[in-house]
Amino acid sequence: MTATPPADPRFAANAIPCDGCTLCCFNEQVILRPEAGDVLDDFDWEYIASDLYPGQRVPALKRDPATGHCVYLTETGCSIHERAPAICRRYHCARTFKALGRMSRCRRDILWAMGNVLDRAQVERGRDRLQRARELGIDHLIDTDAQVRAFERIADAHKSGRR
Repeated sequence: MTATPPADPRFAANAIPCDGCTLCCFNEQVILRPEAGDVLDDFDWEYIASDLYPGQRVPALKRDPATGHCVYLTETGCSIHERAPAICRRYHCARTFKALGRMSRCRRDILWAMGNVLDRAQVERGRDRLQRARELGIDHLIDTDAQVRAFERIADAHKSGRR
């Protein structure tokens, strides 16, 4: 079966097939962005410190205290998939893997050493999903510019001690 790249660029972010592994729900902090359409009253959230926004506290979905996973993750997947936050709708592990490949080794090493930014299983899944995108001929749809900038900002802040 051959996938046809979407004509509408709004859908390009998720043109790469997701296999529903839910690894991204295990350890990722899901930051809520009202400016992207997230309505805080629709979610169980709290303010957190995030390496992505050094020195700031940002709204994020709560985590299950026992597992550290997203509170909306169930045995069958995301319980709010139809109304998931903007970051969840846009996220794809293939983008993370591809973005890491565009970064300097020094910055990648910093991100890995931090221990709370990257997850090995999730990055490996991203490698698999990127390979699938290449097989489908749609890997060019994965825009990594914003992801690279975010990772670089985190690595640079950590390196300079501005966490």
